[in-house]
Formats: sequence, structure tokens, C-alpha cells
Amino acid sequence: MNCLEFRRELLQDPYAATEAQLEHEATCKECARFSQRTRAREAALRDLLHSPAPPPELAERIRLAARIQQRADRRRPFWLAAVASVMLAVTLSMVSLYADRMDRSHMALAQSVIDHIEDEATHLHVSETTPVARVQEVFARFGATLNGRIGEVAFAAECLMRNRTGIHLVLKGRQGPVTVLLMPGERPGRVLPVRNAHFDGEILPTDWGAVAVVGEPGERIAPLARHVTLAVRWGSNAPASRLERSVPHLASRIAL
Repeated sequence: MNCLEFRRELLQDPYAATEAQLEHEATCKECARFSQRTRAREAALRDLLHSPAPPPELAERIRLAARIQQRADRRRPFWLAAVASVMLAVTLSMVSLYADRMDRSHMALAQSVIDHIEDEATHLHVSETTPVARVQEVFARFGATLNGRIGEVAFAAECLMRNRTGIHLVLKGRQGPVTVLLMPGERPGRVLPVRNAHFDGEILPTDWGAVAVVGEPGERIAPLARHVTLAVRWGSNAPASRLERSVPHLASRIAL
């Protein structure tokens, strides 16, 4: 019998010693000491179970524990309030930092739309009409399609917008040219305004990215936005349900 087997059998029943156990205990000092400690603990437990009377100091220990608990209960509200205040301050700070970061990101996206329009301002003065086949060709590069007409297109091309490539369209509006930027991968999370002294428009979130529709101040952008959002299907895995749900909100906001 080895040490592991001896200790396993001893723990199962400290007082049931077989010949093999006795022989091993007689030759192994470590296991002999282990056996003595184990049997001593077993004896103490059995005495405790067979002794109905509690120890004489038990009542005093209970009273002492009760007094300590009462003091802890009186102090706990202060500490809980302090901890809660600290946690609240940390949470508010994190929320504030996140909101500030999101606001800066939204402002950066809106500014990038204006910057792109101004950098490509020559396209705003195109008077010709782009053939439908050319427009469909640009959309096909992204796995996207146009299901229906979106108005008279003066310009259609693939453009680099921030860190991604998207589609740049210029439509003919009533007040002047209206720029439509289809930006895959952008996630604004909500409708964002795009405004300065020369442009007025919105950025709409979609399932696949975002759509910016920007025209001159006073332009009725909502009808054009409705045509675009209902007509665009972006790839095989990008349903248009969320895009379509954004149209009434865009129309109501711009109509104001």
C-alpha cells in the first residue's frame, strides 16, 4: 500500500484499520503523523456530537457577536452612501466622457461631409445628365442596386470619404444641386444635422452605414431623400427596412 491509498482509506473511516494500513503506518512516519491528527479530529467531532450541553462561553460569544453586528449596521449606511457616491461620480464621468466622444465623432462626420462637398465643388456645376447605366455601374461596384429612379443625376462616382470608399451623387434640386453621399461603414447612431452658411441637410443612419443628403438652404430635401432611401439596396445582406423607417423622420425634420 502506498501513501495515497493509505490516506484515502483513512479518511473514509479513521478507526477502521486493515492489516495493510497498520503495516504502512508502522513503516511511514509521515502517514503515522497524518493518522494521529486525523483520528484526533475525528474523536473531537464525535465528542461534540454526543455532548448536548453547549460550552459555557457560548452565550457570551453570541452577545458579543450581536453587539459587533449592531455597531457595523450603524456604520454601514455611511459607508454605503460614500461608496454609492463614488460609484455614481465615476459612472457619470464615464457617461460624460462617452457622450463627449460621441458628440465629437458626430461633429467630425458632419464636418467631413461638408469638407467633401467643398473639395468636390466642381461637380456641383455639372449641367449634363448622367446616364442610368453609368449610375448603375457605380452602384454595382459595391454590390448595391437602384430599384427605381432617384431623380435627375448630374454626377455619379466612387469617392473616398474619410477612411472608406462610398458613392458620391449630385442630383438636380429645385434650389440647386443636391449632394447625396452613401457612406458604408459609418455608424452615426442617430440623424445628424449638416449645416453651414452654404449647405443644409441631414445624415441618416442605415443598416449598412449612413446616407448624407445636403442641398442649398431652402431646398426641399425630403422628397429627394425619400426617393434615394427607398430606391437603394446595399448589397445582398443589407435590408432596407431601417433605411425606409428613417424617411418619415428625415422628411418631418427637414420640412420644419
